Amino acid sequence: MMQTEDRSPRPDMATSKVVELGVDLLQSRGRAFASEFLVRRNIPFSVIVRVLSDPPGRRRAGSLRR
Repeated sequence: MMQTEDRSPRPDMATSKVVELGVDLLQSRGRAFASEFLVRRNIPFSVIVRVLSDPPGRRRAGSLRR
């Protein structure tokens, strides 16, 4: 059975902000810098790979918990 990717909005504001900054850093400082930034902020490896490999396809902040 094929798994589908979860493209639902990110559920918490803090993680969303960190990931958004990581994507911004991808553009300005490069993949290695952005990856290290996200690792140091305890973003799961699977999320880092997904958002840095396909920035337009990442989750967007939706109905966020604070």
